[in-house]
Amino acid sequence: MRESKINRIKNMAVKGTMTLAVRRIILRVVDMAGMIFLARLLTQSEFGIFGIINFIVFTLFGFLSNIGLGASLIQKKEKIEKDDLSTVFSVQLILVLFLNVLAWVLSPWLVNAYNLSHSAIWLMRVTAFCLILTSFKTIPSVLLEKELLYHKLLIPDVVETISFNFLAVILAYFHFGVWSLTIALIVRTFLGAIILFIVSSWPIIFKISKKSLKDLLSFGLPYQANSLLALLKDNLTPTIIAFFYGPAAVGFVNLAQGIASKPMEITNVVNRVVFPTFSKIQNNREQVARWMEKGIKMMSYLYLPLVFGLLVTARPILTLVYASKSDKWLPSLSALYPFLIGALPVVMTTTATNVLYALGYSKTVLRLMVIYTALTWVVGIPLIIKIGYSGIAWAGMAVGVLSVVLVLRELKKVKVEFSLRRAMMVPFWASLLMAITIYWPTKIYVRNIPGLLGMVILGAMFYVFYLFLFLRGRIREEANLFLNLLPKK
Repeated sequence: MRESKINRIKNMAVKGTMTLAVRRIILRVVDMAGMIFLARLLTQSEFGIFGIINFIVFTLFGFLSNIGLGASLIQKKEKIEKDDLSTVFSVQLILVLFLNVLAWVLSPWLVNAYNLSHSAIWLMRVTAFCLILTSFKTIPSVLLEKELLYHKLLIPDVVETISFNFLAVILAYFHFGVWSLTIALIVRTFLGAIILFIVSSWPIIFKISKKSLKDLLSFGLPYQANSLLALLKDNLTPTIIAFFYGPAAVGFVNLAQGIASKPMEITNVVNRVVFPTFSKIQNNREQVARWMEKGIKMMSYLYLPLVFGLLVTARPILTLVYASKSDKWLPSLSALYPFLIGALPVVMTTTATNVLYALGYSKTVLRLMVIYTALTWVVGIPLIIKIGYSGIAWAGMAVGVLSVVLVLRELKKVKVEFSLRRAMMVPFWASLLMAITIYWPTKIYVRNIPGLLGMVILGAMFYVFYLFLFLRGRIREEANLFLNLLPKK
């Protein structure tokens, strides 16, 4: 592959990353503000009920509506044909229509199985309608992501996020309860589908090509099988926990997961670009390894201090931000700590997994996910029964540690070798020392939100100070890492 083509791909990837980064920051601020207001307005049980309904509709039924065809289009080396687009759209639409009928018929039984009130039947049926709207978003999103045109995804995402949070908070204020979240979700999905179609319009054709379907399923089925295992691995919360401890426990765990996942927005931004970008240079393994190491290092400088900072400030965040100086959400703390520790390897493992996908090793990822899923259930269920709902977080932490060893081994097999120590050690130790430094001041002095903000600023200053100590003469070299990633004209 010619150097000029590689540079062009790199520039497109970096522009996409920057666009996604700006978008994520804006949207996550809006999401966080909305979540804070909702956490103060709604009860723990209402949060839990919404989480359970979302799990049934979007995780269970949503999984059945997607057989990996969208990912197959992105990974496809050849040009995407009209038959490919119409086949993906038609198959997905047929599936979601069938699943809506299924949701309508099974909703009374599912609600009873989860010990929810009778009113949750209509919550489930209304929420299932979102699957139909979502099917109209798949093709426009794939076309934009395939060409790394992430800036065009900005408008629908902004409208979706603002509309959901604004409407949900308003309805919650007027005591709509869990319906405030459901109604806001319907409006969000509808607006997103309309705007995304305008931004990336394509001729909607209802047609299924057997040849296209066969070709796309060769990658899509292993990809989706991996998604099934991810579903089983990551969703003990609304299944086992709901049965043993009720909706409130689901609310506690979901809030803890939500907070622990905030730093992952950094990895989500980069990894959304990784899949299509590395698909374009998949034959140049040396280039893949070099870009991967630089990307992980860049993310680590931003990601790791956030995780360590949350470990130190978790308690005041729950009592001061998500509640008004009360212990309303404090039971989430027992799950939040292990969730955060388990999140530390994510900066590397998610990138590595997307690289394996981009190189076409979907079966390798499937094998890894079998191991992760089996370990999560084998360890998670006994822990949930023994120590409570936080058991799922401890099981997740164990899987996170194991994933580092396994994914590095698989990368070595496919000749994508990089130095994990070189990529992560400096930001890791600087972040750890920062957390140790501000631990006691946080415990003693943080009693209100201004005090919490002050401690965050102090932590950032100590982090920069420790980076200077570790890097010393390599500061210019590390700064060039970021500068070299900027797109050239």
